[in-house]
Amino acid sequence: MRIAVLSDIHSNLEALDAVLERARIEEAERLYVLGDSVGYGADPAGVIARLTELEDVSLIAGNHDLAAVGRFDPRWFNSVAAEAISWTSEQLPAAARALLEQLSPRTKGVDPLLVHGSVVDPVAEYVTNERVAVASFDAEAFDLCFFGHTHIPAMFTRGPGGVVRGTYLEDGVPVALASGVVRVMVNPGSVGQPRDGDTRASFLIWDTTAHAVTVIRVGYDIEGAQDKIRAAGLPGVLADRLSLGR
Repeated sequence: MRIAVLSDIHSNLEALDAVLERARIEEAERLYVLGDSVGYGADPAGVIARLTELEDVSLIAGNHDLAAVGRFDPRWFNSVAAEAISWTSEQLPAAARALLEQLSPRTKGVDPLLVHGSVVDPVAEYVTNERVAVASFDAEAFDLCFFGHTHIPAMFTRGPGGVVRGTYLEDGVPVALASGVVRVMVNPGSVGQPRDGDTRASFLIWDTTAHAVTVIRVGYDIEGAQDKIRAAGLPGVLADRLSLGR
C-alpha cells in the first residue's frame, strides 16, 4: 500500500490541492494528516471541506487546530500567529468546528503512531534535534512514528545500540526503513508553509510494501495563496514568507 503523509497545511488550499493531485498520481490509497490543517492562511473552511471530502483519511489535530476551537491557549503563540488564529476561528463553519473539536493530537496504538508535535507532548513540542527525539523514543515503544509541527522534512532513527541520529530528507530520494531493527520518526515537512528554504509544498509517500518513505516537493500557485492572505487582512508576513520558504 502507498500512503500519503501530510502535515501543516495551514489553510493553504492552493498547496493542498497541488499535493492531493500529486498523491493521486503517486497512486496513494490512504492519507494521514498530522495536524495544523488551519491557521496562518486564508482558506481554513476550504481546507477542512477538502479533507472531509476524501476517503480513507486519518486526521489528527495540531496546536493551531485546537486553538481555533478554544482547546489550546493562544497566548502560546506570537502576535502574528495569534492574530491569524483569531481570524481563523471566526471563519470556521459549524461542520468544520465540530470536526476540530473532536480530533486528538495523536492516534492510539503504535502501528504507526501519528503525533503532531512529539510523543512526549503531541500538541506543542518541536522535535528538531536528536536530544529531543531521544525523549520521544523513550516515551513509548513504537517502531514507526510520523510527526509534524517543525515544517521541515526529516527523519530520526534509533538502532539496537540506542543511538539516535537525525537527517534531513531530500526531494524524491527513497529512504528504506529497517523494520523491527531500527525505530524511526519521520516528518513529511509542511504542505502549506515550508520552512526549509524550499517554497514548494512538501509531503511524503510511505510505501508499506517496500517499507520506504519518499519526500515529494510540489510547486503550487503561491501568488494566489498570497493574494488571498492579503485580501483577508491577515498579517502581510504570512503572505511574504511563502515566497521565502521560511
